[in-house]
Amino acid sequence: MATSTQPQPILFIGGLGRSGTTLIEKLLNELPHTQSVGETVHLWERGVRDQERCGCGQPFTTCEHWSAVGIEAFGSWANVDLDRVTDLRWKVDRSRMLPQIFRSLRSGNPTAEQREYLDFLRPVLLASAKVGGQQPDGGPKVILDSSKHLSTAAILALDPELDVRVLHVLRDPRGVAHSWTKQITRPEAVADSAQDGVVSLMPTYKPSRTALRWVTDNLGFEALAKLGVASMQLRYEDFLADPSGSMTGVANFAGIEGDNLFSMIDGQKLTLSNPMHSVAGNPLRFGGDQITLRLDDAWKTDLGPKARATVTRITRPVLGHFGYRA
Repeated sequence: MATSTQPQPILFIGGLGRSGTTLIEKLLNELPHTQSVGETVHLWERGVRDQERCGCGQPFTTCEHWSAVGIEAFGSWANVDLDRVTDLRWKVDRSRMLPQIFRSLRSGNPTAEQREYLDFLRPVLLASAKVGGQQPDGGPKVILDSSKHLSTAAILALDPELDVRVLHVLRDPRGVAHSWTKQITRPEAVADSAQDGVVSLMPTYKPSRTALRWVTDNLGFEALAKLGVASMQLRYEDFLADPSGSMTGVANFAGIEGDNLFSMIDGQKLTLSNPMHSVAGNPLRFGGDQITLRLDDAWKTDLGPKARATVTRITRPVLGHFGYRA
């Protein structure tokens, strides 16, 4: 487990959802140097409270990894004041609280509620690293937190016991907007799936809302980097153009060294073997061991001209800044 002289390495995968973050997390999880935990921002409600399925396919309460984490971190998940930690999550880890979080980062002095929330979250991350075992060189595994939320990344960066590095993933906003209009089933929702005729779906958003979030979230992650939080940008399109080179760059950024780290990338087809003990996230985390890497650019034909024009108009001021064309 990390100590005060060796902060626990965290690779926070951030950016607006539907940008390819789960695919990148899935590849990184194949390394013996890493341990995926999924979206810890949703741990308390979707995992501990609702007992939704872990990425390994087991309900949270029976997942071997998360059961061991609960014992290591708190003695038992039953010892967690779930009402209090949920209340804290909605008080401190929200986009509207970013000005306060950024002030805390500048001053180096978290608020009392920020500290209290970290006192719940930190033990989970440290325990996940311990339960997951060590890196090949004997050091603590790099925890992969794919919460994506800017506020979560900023909150974690307040903790001196965590070495937080942010992988800021971007995708063409028209592709993101198109993806958020699709109806996608949530296979992790155990209770809902058990009811006849009831299917739990991920939320959908209008293209205009997604476009606004694309602008604010991506500029926000750049602001976080300016506050001194180690950050690396990776465009979804660049990643799929050079998967091996991109992932090697990410591994180096995360402090993971070694030869042929991504030898599993053979052309565009992958064979994966490590289960993902991830809470919440894209259903891709439940996928089988065969993955084909290919660019999803269906938005170019399937996103209606009106929606496409709306997204382009809203994001135009920063499209070029992030390397995209209007």
